[in-house]
Amino acid sequence: MVILSGKEALKKQIGDTSTFEKAINSFIKAKKHYKIKFLYYDRTNRFQVKKVKKSAQLIRNFILKIEKKWGGIDFLLLVGGDKIIPFFRLKNPCDDSDKRVLSDNPYASRDSDFLIPDRICARIPDNKDANFIINQLKKLSKTSKKSFGISARVWKKASENVYRQIGKPKDLKISPPVNSNTFKSQWLQNKNFLYFNLHGTKVSANWYGQDKGKYPVALGPGNIHNASGVVASEACYGAYILNKSHKNALALKFLSEKEIYGFCGSTTIAYGPVAPPSSEADLLIKYFFEYMKQGLTLGESFKNAKLDFARKALRRQGFLDDDDKKTLLQFVLYGDPTFSLKFQGKR
Repeated sequence: MVILSGKEALKKQIGDTSTFEKAINSFIKAKKHYKIKFLYYDRTNRFQVKKVKKSAQLIRNFILKIEKKWGGIDFLLLVGGDKIIPFFRLKNPCDDSDKRVLSDNPYASRDSDFLIPDRICARIPDNKDANFIINQLKKLSKTSKKSFGISARVWKKASENVYRQIGKPKDLKISPPVNSNTFKSQWLQNKNFLYFNLHGTKVSANWYGQDKGKYPVALGPGNIHNASGVVASEACYGAYILNKSHKNALALKFLSEKEIYGFCGSTTIAYGPVAPPSSEADLLIKYFFEYMKQGLTLGESFKNAKLDFARKALRRQGFLDDDDKKTLLQFVLYGDPTFSLKFQGKR
């Protein structure tokens, strides 16, 4: 496993890096089952790979050179947001308003085909706060037998089909009638999984429901208190964090919670069906939940979900259509990729 960041860019975001570096060393010591190296791409290193500037392509090349010297990298953890390790800006396969797709897929790939990951890749955003990063490295599993999910009414049937992987479809909350004023924070507490199939935008901090032309605010940062579990969101821009903080990005707000263990979401406009069978974002999240339930790590679950998603699409139609390609590129994972839920007994 390689943990990678950029020293100069990190200092600009969080200030002094000494406490962060101590936390990284403690994290490495605690992960006894992993062989881990921590590197700055802009500093000299033990592998004598030439340091590089803050550029997505140059950093990817740096990773590939490290791998040639050290051997196959199975887990890659990027530390920092876009201003530390830039997202790739990839061509959008779909004809929609996204000019580019923000993606970490090229960091997970060894060749020029970025759709299918070759290695596990996750990111811990910085939120301009060293403690925010450090807290992600210290999270310990505290499991329950419960899950929570909420869907825009227009996607109720499709969402029920996804939610049945982690809970009873009848327990899925629907918006409307649920809105941010009637949303109960305790719904998010003492859970293993939190599922959201709502609308999102890159400019708003909120996620929205939908029914008959109405789009009520279903969830905002103020609704999140003492939340727990692994979050998976199908909201458009659910994982969009450029120039944002925990105050105006739900992904960062969730991660700021002590018992939120990871966040899987989309950086751009996401797609999904109104009814089963599951496809696009629904299918990816469905597979992600299935693997997490089996006790796999966040990173393994995320990578396997993308592989299964691609296989399913190829079996169904013989090729990956534009929506499939965008889904594979746009979904990212935030959090410690080695984290897994430790289930007790039968579920």
